[in-house]
Amino acid sequence: MTKKYIRLIYLTLIATLVFPVIVLWIAESFSPNVDNGLMMIFLLAIFVGLFSARYTISWLIIILTTIAAGFLLLGYVVMPASEKLALIIVLPIEATLLSILRHHILEWGIISAREKDVQRHVAHYNLNVKLQTYYNANKFYQRELQQIENYADLNLWTYVGLIRCERYKQLSEYYPDEYLRILRQIAKDLKISRLKSEFIYYIADGTFMVISPQITREMMEKINTITKENLRKMSIPIPIDLKMSMQKIDLENYQEFPELSKLAKHLHRGLETDIIVEYLKEDQDD
Repeated sequence: MTKKYIRLIYLTLIATLVFPVIVLWIAESFSPNVDNGLMMIFLLAIFVGLFSARYTISWLIIILTTIAAGFLLLGYVVMPASEKLALIIVLPIEATLLSILRHHILEWGIISAREKDVQRHVAHYNLNVKLQTYYNANKFYQRELQQIENYADLNLWTYVGLIRCERYKQLSEYYPDEYLRILRQIAKDLKISRLKSEFIYYIADGTFMVISPQITREMMEKINTITKENLRKMSIPIPIDLKMSMQKIDLENYQEFPELSKLAKHLHRGLETDIIVEYLKEDQDD
């Protein structure tokens, strides 16, 4: 919603309120019948402007204004021209102002609601990589912690891993289109290489998160190897390097990471010393 648009709505609101005041102030010099007639016309304009459909309002204004003009100007009604003019113009002006005001306020409300829905959707789902975001990852992680604690006799566990695209700030700034394509390619490869029982998220800043409940260590090592190979074979337009860090959460250490943010910091520290994939594209000019 632009400032110009909001200013237009405020001006319409002011005009809607000021116009009746001015007309009724001028009408003090009119005859009582005309004064009462104007009051009735304003009530009709309020009803038409606020409660009629948009296209119905246009037709009602045209029809009623035409009838009033024909009756007052072409008929044998004896009254000053100023009174006739006031009786003719009050309905179309006030009804139009109210219609515009109602339409834009309603549109404003719809746009605001849609903006909130879009913001909520964006907070939960990244449209570029088509993955859920940190918000959903955090909810799922908290549920995993509860299950590990509540079913202690089952000795449950889950792996949480990060895959980060290094130098994402420079890439997003200097190669924005290529950067987005790289993120989409990484997401696609992760969806192919990871198991269906694993959950993949994009948590912003070129970082992907994988939560893997009840995956054995042997399976995890094999899947990680497949993931590395797929990422290494990725066809990309510019050189990048990726890092991976993974942590097992079980009964022994789940209390050390009560929040996903704390675990993410721990994993980010692990990324600093664990470069798993490096792309050094040679002869780029060929």
